[in-house]
Amino acid sequence: MQQPANVEIISALKLALKSRGITYRQLSVTLGVSEKTIKRLFKDKNCSLNRLNEICKAINLSIYDLIDFAHHSTEPSTKLTPNQEFYLKEHPHHFAFLFFLITGHSLEQVQQTYQLSDLSIFRYLRDLDKQGLIALREENKYRLLIEGKLLVQLHSPLHELVRSASQQFLNYVIDHDGEKNTRFNASFYYMSPETLARLDEELLALSQKYRKLSHQNEMVLPKEQLIPVAWTTLVAPYQICGAWPLAELEQ
Repeated sequence: MQQPANVEIISALKLALKSRGITYRQLSVTLGVSEKTIKRLFKDKNCSLNRLNEICKAINLSIYDLIDFAHHSTEPSTKLTPNQEFYLKEHPHHFAFLFFLITGHSLEQVQQTYQLSDLSIFRYLRDLDKQGLIALREENKYRLLIEGKLLVQLHSPLHELVRSASQQFLNYVIDHDGEKNTRFNASFYYMSPETLARLDEELLALSQKYRKLSHQNEMVLPKEQLIPVAWTTLVAPYQICGAWPLAELEQ
């Protein structure tokens, strides 16, 4: 009996169809089945290997590449050396410039947004090249020497930069709560240590899930179909009585 493909493979296949601009209707015509059958396949995330192979052939995709992508597409990341961390700590604008490059912003976009001179752009690139973060070439062409996402940890030399960026993001979300896909939620409850541990595990699993999904999106979808998204999860034992300010009231 043919085993059904798992959820990750079906999700990766859906992304592959979208990246190629192939609709469910077009796929159904190619395979000689009803559009309802195709929709049910993706809705139920249940597909035999034979059917999966047929779909891959129809969209000119190797089934082995699809399976490998679905199961092993972990997000690459790079940890800075101590010297690089100390340099970026002392040069926070260079840290921001580097982060823009890593996240796919073009030099033209950065220059136009911040109204930087050509000389400033060159100096940023030259300095990052000296720190071994990029390889600078002629005419401001460069190659990133950081693979994937930049792994910046708390309690490192960059701690204050991370704190500042996180606080700025938190303020933005609070100010824009209720706008499209922007949500702020804060609660205070009493719960058992076991419930707290379970909540922590579920938040971690959710974060890992969407990290992987966003990495898959970046791998198979054109950049113009993607939007920049940031998210932060916070959970901790927190005693508000004593942490919040409370003043003596004088007569």
